[in-house]
Amino acid sequence: MKALIRFSVLLVAIASIWTTGFLGSFGSNSAFAEELPATNFYTQDLSKIDLNNANINTFRQVRGMYPTLGRIIIENSPYKSLDEVLAINGLNESQKELIKANADKFTLKKPDESMGRERINNANYRL
Repeated sequence: MKALIRFSVLLVAIASIWTTGFLGSFGSNSAFAEELPATNFYTQDLSKIDLNNANINTFRQVRGMYPTLGRIIIENSPYKSLDEVLAINGLNESQKELIKANADKFTLKKPDESMGRERINNANYRL
């Protein structure tokens, strides 16, 4: 009887952990971005850097953004507008000017929460 109770408690604990993890994967990031265009990696426009989804290596396209400023932008995402990017705590004036000067190279799309994407170290290494 004790073994059955222990098994039931263990089963409930596992189910609650799984449910919490499953529901938590929907995150609050996607709810705020209703007005942003959807992220589509099949038809994405590679001419602009998506600040909500870009990999750290993408920031190499803009001189002065890789690696430090790109990492700061990634770590503080998601954003609804470029003004939120400019409001990141700790940015100095030269970094803000660099972002403003290259504003035409950036875009914002809904954050992609699939597969817990790692944007800084996602095994894309140069050999």
